[in-house]
Amino acid sequence: MLVSSDKNETRIAILESKKVTQLFFDRKNKKSLVGNIYMGRVKNILPGLDAAFVDIEEDKNAFLYINEVGPDMDDENAAEIPKKIQYVLKPNQIVLVQVTKDPMKTKGARITTYISIPGRYLVLAPFNKGIGISRKVYGEERENLKKIAAEIKSEDYGLIVRTAAREADKNKLKKDLKQLLKKWNFIKKKASALNKPGIVFNEYSVILKLMRDVFSEEFSTIHVDKKVLKREIGRYLYSVGIKFNNIIVHHGKEDLFEAFNVNEVIEGALERKVWLKSGGFIVIDHGEAMTTIDVNTGKYTSNKSSSQTILRTNLEAAETITNQLRLRDIGGIIVIDFIDMASEKDRKKVYSRFLQCLENDRTKTEILQFSKLGLLEMTRKNVSDGILDTMCKICPCCGGSGHIKSEETIRLETERKIRRLARESKSKGFLIKLNTNIAALVIGTDGRNLKHLENITKKYINIQGDSKLPVDTFIISAEGSIAEIKEASKPFKTGDILDLLAEEQYFHNKNDAISRVDGYIVQIIDGGKYIGQRLRVEIKSVSKTSAVAEIRN
Repeated sequence: MLVSSDKNETRIAILESKKVTQLFFDRKNKKSLVGNIYMGRVKNILPGLDAAFVDIEEDKNAFLYINEVGPDMDDENAAEIPKKIQYVLKPNQIVLVQVTKDPMKTKGARITTYISIPGRYLVLAPFNKGIGISRKVYGEERENLKKIAAEIKSEDYGLIVRTAAREADKNKLKKDLKQLLKKWNFIKKKASALNKPGIVFNEYSVILKLMRDVFSEEFSTIHVDKKVLKREIGRYLYSVGIKFNNIIVHHGKEDLFEAFNVNEVIEGALERKVWLKSGGFIVIDHGEAMTTIDVNTGKYTSNKSSSQTILRTNLEAAETITNQLRLRDIGGIIVIDFIDMASEKDRKKVYSRFLQCLENDRTKTEILQFSKLGLLEMTRKNVSDGILDTMCKICPCCGGSGHIKSEETIRLETERKIRRLARESKSKGFLIKLNTNIAALVIGTDGRNLKHLENITKKYINIQGDSKLPVDTFIISAEGSIAEIKEASKPFKTGDILDLLAEEQYFHNKNDAISRVDGYIVQIIDGGKYIGQRLRVEIKSVSKTSAVAEIRN
């Protein structure tokens, strides 16, 4: 485990066989709410959805489903109340809730009234009375842990025995339970004194949360980049009875993540395309409703049959996809389009490999069989924003679609705007500002396209380019008489002295050079031999779309 932290961000990476398998981020301005306990006030009851919005004093109201509302523990008849949101909750009612899912995009946090307080080995469930055992604990070990849990708990609460309890004896479990009960008593006391929305209990920092939930005897080393982190982690592990002496403080010129090449992995996890070792690749597309993953053979070629090539690519893709699900923390509905396999036997091999690779994923998943269309559908519990939404924002150009209009499309739209402007305005001339590239297209070679526009609109039109403008900008800088527009459109006057770059030879006369000033062409007489150099020139004549200049000594 690598732990890197500063005042703005904490980053944690988990490596298995020197390969990064999971990444966690905690930023000062975007902290996770999952696990936090609040006093909330019911704002709106939604009978149609059997849910309610609850004010927990965060930016957005939290969302509470009916199946996340437990019976009132103080009301003996509570279990007999019909399970309808309008009968269980009332507007302005104060309720104790816990966040189970962070706010995402436009949605508020998901909450529950079934409070659970996790420890290293046990989870205390104050509003349940049963005993649960981790699904990863089997056979005799499962029965032994269930027996111990029954011996140490009272009838007032429920317990869930975590996977880590396999490493603990009865005394460690009793100590863990004692700490959980102490924490619950603190929460009850603070909640009873709070009669308005607000935080009651803050979940651990991401570092201690991972020490509690993820760290196990399988970890060989923890690398940190600060001594204070070593002390913090060491104190926690000691408090839960774990002796771990291999916490190493990183020293060196390189950043901790750079030393283990994690930064490269993070950059790769933001890419849409992921290459396979064989030369094939997968493409991951995030949509509003689901994430789709497409498998392709790419550059992979083999002397074997096509079916064997497809099978090998799909098997390799199955492993890569499961790694990417964990690395990117992709949640929700996921649809995987493996390369079509004619053989049912091959499909079973790919499905089995996929299930096998998912065994290392701690996040809850559900997988269906291959559909008739050859798609593999699954869900993965969606708790965090994942690496993409944590590190990125929606593109202001494409709005998240991944596509923007081509320059040719914008040119045609611009010409339609000019024609509409000419029809609707009584002015004889117009000065229009556009992005430099679009301006060049609208003007056309030697101004032919612009002349055509003027002919069909019967108006005087002057186009100015500005490289700083977005490609879809359309600015009417001036409109009026032809004389007014001609005067307003001149970027400079005859006699002006300018310092210009001789960019390239003039197409019609190789002895001359041209320079561009915001899309406006300046022909430099005898400048052809000075390409790439800056020249001091004097403007001799100015026309609508270009000017002529001579070199000054």
